[in-house]
Amino acid sequence: MLAMLIATPSRALADDARASLTDDRILDAKDETMGSALRVQSVMTRVTGFDQFGHGFQAQGGPTPMSPGSERLTVFEPQAEIVATQGDRITHRVWIPVDVVTNASPDAVDVLSSASRHVEAGAIDWTTTYRATKTVDLSMRNGLHLENPFRSFDSGMAIRRSFADEATVVSAGALAVFDWFDRFDIHGDRRGRTDRSGTTGSLGFTQVLTPTTVASINYGFTVQNGTLGNTWNSVPLATGGRGPELLPIERMRHALVARAVQWLPWNGALRLYYRLYADDWGIVAHSVEAQLMQRLTPELYVGGYYRFHTQTGASFFTTLAPLDATLRVADSDLAPLDSETIGGKIVLDFPLRGEIRALHLELACERYFRTNDLQMNIVSWATGFRF
Repeated sequence: MLAMLIATPSRALADDARASLTDDRILDAKDETMGSALRVQSVMTRVTGFDQFGHGFQAQGGPTPMSPGSERLTVFEPQAEIVATQGDRITHRVWIPVDVVTNASPDAVDVLSSASRHVEAGAIDWTTTYRATKTVDLSMRNGLHLENPFRSFDSGMAIRRSFADEATVVSAGALAVFDWFDRFDIHGDRRGRTDRSGTTGSLGFTQVLTPTTVASINYGFTVQNGTLGNTWNSVPLATGGRGPELLPIERMRHALVARAVQWLPWNGALRLYYRLYADDWGIVAHSVEAQLMQRLTPELYVGGYYRFHTQTGASFFTTLAPLDATLRVADSDLAPLDSETIGGKIVLDFPLRGEIRALHLELACERYFRTNDLQMNIVSWATGFRF
């Protein structure tokens, strides 16, 4: 009898089963296995274009073997961000960027190989935050990046603790990253696979100073191991011709960041940023940034942005290396340099009625340039809904 009941359920049991699979039960009602249904809070899409041009000594293809080569690069990057809640305690953020790279001399072996003249890459980053108590949030993050010939995986955790009705917030986190990619020599020949890893720990402190002023300070420490450069990068040699980069297999990096936000009496906001960076390769960098936001109407605001960055070069940076050098690099990113970024944006948050509460539109433009012959134009367009 029991076997018959299992094999042939009654009509009442079948009706109950069908009722449990209705759209309302799946989308809105609480679920015994998940705790409660997912509810989308916002969906944001963004398309960004990067147009880079300039020259660097790490790149081949210049007028002579000793001359810097082109760093021409264009990137088209669509991306999407979805924020959803699961009950009162769980928030999910899923971010999906896709890169389409053309004229990718930094990702290829310049004139020696056309394998990476056109590259597609995609990634997914999923962060889940759990409100353990009214004052403690726990979060987990996992990400995957796929690109030919590159794979990257990351995973991390963080904790956030608030005090005095969120007037003070302390946070700590850890993140591990593993990259696995093809090794190409400076002649464009594939030399198998190689990898690198990085582990980051961070601490943060945020304080409400006045009803209109908030400040924060964060410190991060990263240890990297493995193949820490682009294997196709080359270095001009004093004896003529070019040789491969020779880099340490370990790098320790420190970053200290301070931020402040000041609300202004004319319905605006000023955001200030400072970053001190240092590593054991000999690079010390300072970055300062200011952003001024001004609301023109309840729905429309505009912003202006300026950033200045200065750094010393790696202790083994050179544009003409002796043949017997045990460490050498000509990468323009590791050279002494100053850079500036100037930009602005227009943002419209238009309220709507119904399930969609607001429409978000944003147009941003930036101009980046630096002292060692690299420039970039960046244009970004975003649209989104808040529910």
